[in-house]
Amino acid sequence: MKKNLIIIALCGLMGLAFASCSRPSIVGTWVEPAAEGSLLGEVGFTLLENGEVVSINTGFREYKTWEKVGDKLILNGVTSGSNPTSFADTNNIISLDETQLVIGQDGYTVTYQRK
Repeated sequence: MKKNLIIIALCGLMGLAFASCSRPSIVGTWVEPAAEGSLLGEVGFTLLENGEVVSINTGFREYKTWEKVGDKLILNGVTSGSNPTSFADTNNIISLDETQLVIGQDGYTVTYQRK
């Protein structure tokens, strides 16, 4: 009986250790601080639990859906204007913590702050 309690306690501690090592959730609102003199203000997006995206001041590019595949963030959307087209931006997740998301592709990186 004592041996079973020790095993259960060790399994519980291991579960807590693994949970504390997990990556923060990417779900939430991510914005780039507004550039000085910018008329748009903050630019970014909100990633919703259901895979939808709410665009924030993204101009002619409107994000619609997102998915995370390994260390990649894929943002799907449409461009507005006289000839709307669908697009998919595949970004490498360079870093992610509770307050900051850094993504990039082809040597270009963007740093977003959690709002």
